[in-house]
Amino acid sequence: MEKKEDRRIAMTKRLLKAALIELLKEQDIYHISIRELCERADVNRTTFYKYYGSQFDLLTDMEKDMLDFIAKAIERHETEPEKIITAACRYLEENLEFARLIINNNVDPAFAHKLFAMDSLKESARKMLSGSNSEAELAYVYNFLTFGAFRMVCVWLNKEEREPPDLFAAFLCRVLYSRF
Repeated sequence: MEKKEDRRIAMTKRLLKAALIELLKEQDIYHISIRELCERADVNRTTFYKYYGSQFDLLTDMEKDMLDFIAKAIERHETEPEKIITAACRYLEENLEFARLIINNNVDPAFAHKLFAMDSLKESARKMLSGSNSEAELAYVYNFLTFGAFRMVCVWLNKEEREPPDLFAAFLCRVLYSRF
């Protein structure tokens, strides 16, 4: 069983993550100093280094949170892709500032590749696409669908007056299943 993190540690990490998001809206990650990050979060530098080695480690932890959420949604709703997509869209809406930063490639251009390389996502798609397709055809279709869906999510997240997550997720599912 996974040990639950101490509330003070969780709060400190939340403060650091919120500070990083605010700073990333102002400048790129290469120009963010640990001193500046700690001042924004009102956290001691020693405390920062207790949990992270650099601002890049903090960003990686934030990306991991997102990827872990998606992996758990896939696991929970293994046979119901619509529920997976809905859960992911709700998560993105709830974490909109970070989602916009990471999805728009402003912070980590490799994030989309990390997402699409997830074994749980590949396996879920393989089950959805199973049939008489060859491995090569499955790879083409997987890339077409995932990158196309990713681009649709980018457009949706960047809209100021977005559709609600459930409505967008339903539309995305219709597109993925060619029922629009």
